[in-house]
Amino acid sequence: MNTANLLSGRTVIVTGAATGIGQAFALGLATQGANVVVADMGPADETMQALKDVGGDALYVKTDVSDEQSVQGMAKATLEKFGSIDGLVNNAAYFREVKLTSFEEIDPVQWDRIFAVNVKGVWQCCKAVLPAMREQRRGAIVNIASVVALAGQPGYLQYVSSKGAVLAMTKGLAKEVGQHGVRVNCIAPGFVLTDATKNRPTEWQQSFLKARALSREQRPDDLVGTAIYLVSDLSGFVSGQTIVVDGGHIMH
Repeated sequence: MNTANLLSGRTVIVTGAATGIGQAFALGLATQGANVVVADMGPADETMQALKDVGGDALYVKTDVSDEQSVQGMAKATLEKFGSIDGLVNNAAYFREVKLTSFEEIDPVQWDRIFAVNVKGVWQCCKAVLPAMREQRRGAIVNIASVVALAGQPGYLQYVSSKGAVLAMTKGLAKEVGQHGVRVNCIAPGFVLTDATKNRPTEWQQSFLKARALSREQRPDDLVGTAIYLVSDLSGFVSGQTIVVDGGHIMH
């Protein structure tokens, strides 16, 4: 198989692609020939320029994944621009505002907001792209969870619980949509240093680094190869799986 342009002619939506990990996903997919849809609530000028610089064909759609109408608009705009939806990377998540706190002191409003974005948002995006994928008899969905859902993490129960739901949703959805030629898999990153995470307590960050077999900071680019693999035909018979990308912290 020619691996130079694994995604040539394919269209992939990346949610939360304006910055950080999502931006890295978008650029990596574009280098493999994909048309990339940058779906994000905020401005994405930097990502769009970077995609242009690597020669990628891209579209920005302002998207709130917690809002069904917004998500349906994202899928409609993608089809109008590119004519197909071949991949979806569910990267958008609510985490930046989450503070270390006892589970007994979690604000119920924040709990609901986290689940609206991290769980309901993933479900709604999957639902929005499925009609196109079903008609094509082909599609790849990649959900982004976290190793904290596998290992547990004190002080962030609302976030841990939401990512645990993503792991379970991946398995259930894979069983349901496989009959249509659609694959659903999951990436569980470790602690990735981004603008959204750099304000975490130093001791907390160091605990991840010390536990890794590869003892260095994890960067957004460390996740890109796995995403390309899961979106491309290289993983054509892989579905319902979670791949941990954390430098050898969680091994399973």
